[in-house]
Amino acid sequence: MDDIDRRILQLLKEDGRATNAEVGTRIGLSEGAVRRRIARMRTEGTILRFTAVTRPLGPEGLVLIRCRPGRTASILEHVRNRATEVFESSGEYDLGAIIECGTMEALNVELDTIRSLDGVDATLTLVRLTRWQRLPEGERGDATLPVPEMPEEEVVADPVPPPPPPARPSSRAAAKPAARPAPRHRGK
Repeated sequence: MDDIDRRILQLLKEDGRATNAEVGTRIGLSEGAVRRRIARMRTEGTILRFTAVTRPLGPEGLVLIRCRPGRTASILEHVRNRATEVFESSGEYDLGAIIECGTMEALNVELDTIRSLDGVDATLTLVRLTRWQRLPEGERGDATLPVPEMPEEEVVADPVPPPPPPARPSSRAAAKPAARPAPRHRGK
């Protein structure tokens, strides 16, 4: 894989429906050269599939799964039939899965099914609230991501005030030991 292949892949990620001729025009190659490179990358397994990326059609969760030793492969086989994407991860969890369902109830059913699999020690689920697409290459740089607007009545101030700064001991306080509070006695 070279820089031209990477550029072709980037353009296809931005617009998977672009023709080979359009991609070639943007990077200075012929349609045939682009077609041969894409065919090679498909044969090598660099390009796995061409697909449409949609907005979530319902709740979507990232489910992190901790597996018991020796059980990861069997859990993977069960989870990959339920997920739009599954990956192995490093750290505290062994697998990650993107699960998309029509309703929160359906997502909860899927999570319960995964949790009940033999060999699953724990799961951690993050439900996606908002998705932003990657900016096209010509629009990157100092661009900022859009921030969803919240109506003013929904903006909530932090209810917990920050702790006060620690008091600086004075020279007199440092000389005297702190007094103990009087013990509390319960009446009879």
